[in-house]
Amino acid sequence: MPRKLREMTTENRIAEANAAYGSAVADLQRPLILEQQGQPLAVLISFEEYRRLREIESAEEARRRANWTKLSELLAEVHSRPSSYTSSEIEAEITAARAELRQERRGHRRSR
Repeated sequence: MPRKLREMTTENRIAEANAAYGSAVADLQRPLILEQQGQPLAVLISFEEYRRLREIESAEEARRRANWTKLSELLAEVHSRPSSYTSSEIEAEITAARAELRQERRGHRRSR
């Protein structure tokens, strides 16, 4: 197992699972839900599925970071532009835009 995967997760090796669930552990084509006192406790998945989910998670994290970087760059650009608006005028515009958005959302909910 690559070192990065070992660092990112704590592995719980359950030898008893094979005895308790028999061939279900060996055949993980579908997730196996482990229950304790009738309540779902954990899900056993194949290593390939685990790896796929980790890749999705990593890609999502990279996408989020890239978007935050873009947003920071955009904010820096906006803040560097000269503006003739006062802070009070900007705050009033933001308040009006929020009120308009709330009103649109209420209208959209009612039309469903």
